[in-house]
Amino acid sequence: MGLFNLNFNFGRKEKRISEIPYEQFEKIKFKARIAVVDDEEVPLIEKLQKDGYNITKYPDIDEIDSFIRKKYNVLVLDIQGVGKNIAGKKEGWGILSYLKNEYPHLVIIVFTGADWSITKFKEIADLADFVIGKDLEYLDFKAKLDAAIKKAFSPKFHFEIERNLIAKEITNAETFNKIKEIVDLYGQDKDKAMRKLNKVTDNSKVIDSVDTYLSIVSNILSLLN
Repeated sequence: MGLFNLNFNFGRKEKRISEIPYEQFEKIKFKARIAVVDDEEVPLIEKLQKDGYNITKYPDIDEIDSFIRKKYNVLVLDIQGVGKNIAGKKEGWGILSYLKNEYPHLVIIVFTGADWSITKFKEIADLADFVIGKDLEYLDFKAKLDAAIKKAFSPKFHFEIERNLIAKEITNAETFNKIKEIVDLYGQDKDKAMRKLNKVTDNSKVIDSVDTYLSIVSNILSLLN
């Protein structure tokens, strides 16, 4: 089965959004843009790069806006020794908190050897998509990275983020269901989906939210070409 589920609607075929099948994921996972932020050397990175992963290593993040503009799919983030210039005493935890609140679609793996720090900053740590120890063996690290990439390439993951935002704006269940139906049915044709959405609601926050989601889906689909 390909990425598309075909749905028949009034005699026409519409391409519905669905999850990427395993076979296709294995082909495109090396296209994922991955950032590793750690002030120390990470020996596993070189092995991952040799395996084909697209990884860029940074010793720190000093300019958060510049980092965000690079549009990474996955961030592997150390939480000690990084972020002091922009997050103060919270260090990497401050970066995690900011990114997950402002850019929730970025999948973040917290990479740490300090269990005590996780306990101290538990509320922030819970924002991370994954938390792994620095003593993890290569294959275990690789498996966790694959899981993070799969999440970053999951339309369902991204829709749930926007769904929560939409639910705050649309309290009418019938209207909400119409919006979801439009996204499900026409999501791979962004222009068509947005035209139909504008007939259902004029709420600018909802329109922006759906636009964000469909743009992400479009970027994921482009990796299959």
